[in-house]
Amino acid sequence: MAAARKCDDPPNGRSDGGVGGIIEPWVIEKSPDGLLDNPLEFIFAEHYRQRAAAAILTMIADGEFDERGVKLLINFLETDFDIHIGDEELALFPMLKQHCLPEDKVERVIERLQDEHREDEASNEIIISILKSMTGANNLSDNEKRRLRVFAEHIRQHLALENGVLLPIARVRLGPAELNVLVQLLKDRRR
Repeated sequence: MAAARKCDDPPNGRSDGGVGGIIEPWVIEKSPDGLLDNPLEFIFAEHYRQRAAAAILTMIADGEFDERGVKLLINFLETDFDIHIGDEELALFPMLKQHCLPEDKVERVIERLQDEHREDEASNEIIISILKSMTGANNLSDNEKRRLRVFAEHIRQHLALENGVLLPIARVRLGPAELNVLVQLLKDRRR
């Protein structure tokens, strides 16, 4: 029997952080090719990528700077982060509402996550603006550093709820037919 995966384990089972054991702290790895055909694992992998983004935000708030890494982070926040929120709001959440049982109390969890997504979208714009204004490691105000840290921590807490509560329910309640529909919805959103 395979060991249960923790919410911060990498989706591909690797813990070296990069190719050949080289750790790239400023890189947010792409999800493995073909993972979209396993939609819950794909969503989990996207959560892992968001944890990497949170780690980079914390490094920046701590005074570290890598120009290429900041540009990659901005690109991730402007594209992949927003796409992922849409994946959940337009595909996963409605499917869970339809297939979960009342005792799952998924409605309350989804309402909370949707509220947090609205906060994420507003905060994301501010964070991107802060990152775009950076010209070096130490040019952020204390308030900007605090905002980066708060956003990073919010991401971590949000993902803990999704990985620890929502995805386990989805794994129980969504059968092969529902997962096939979810695959198609996610693929359609990328065309």
